[in-house]
Amino acid sequence: MSIDLTARDVQDEAKKKGLPWTIAKGFDTFLPISMSIPKGRLPDPHNVELFLSVNGETKQDDSTNLMLFRIPRLLSDISQVMTLEKGDVILTGTPKGVGNVNVGDTMRVGVRVGGIELVEGKIEVEVAEKGGLYSYNET
Repeated sequence: MSIDLTARDVQDEAKKKGLPWTIAKGFDTFLPISMSIPKGRLPDPHNVELFLSVNGETKQDDSTNLMLFRIPRLLSDISQVMTLEKGDVILTGTPKGVGNVNVGDTMRVGVRVGGIELVEGKIEVEVAEKGGLYSYNET
């Protein structure tokens, strides 16, 4: 499980300039990842509930059964382009409900199987001001 964050202001500015907007996803702390979930804990990976809350308010709560493509298809398609190795992480998208977060917000995500939350899939993080040398400037 992960939280895939995007700096929308940076993304929008890059798009306006016709530049790649991958920088908007590359800041430190923009991809917290949960502990590894053993395969045996997911009897049917195509029937798992994923949820996200911000400050205790549910923003996303849906099932992997809504995915457009099943995991074997995804792995097959990806491996035709690049070599997949043990430990690689593949992000497949997000349930409906993408939205903004602000400094000081607390984000919590998790995984439920049969209505039971898996401790391995839990992430809780506080949104902090980004550090580093990058300075966002509008044109």
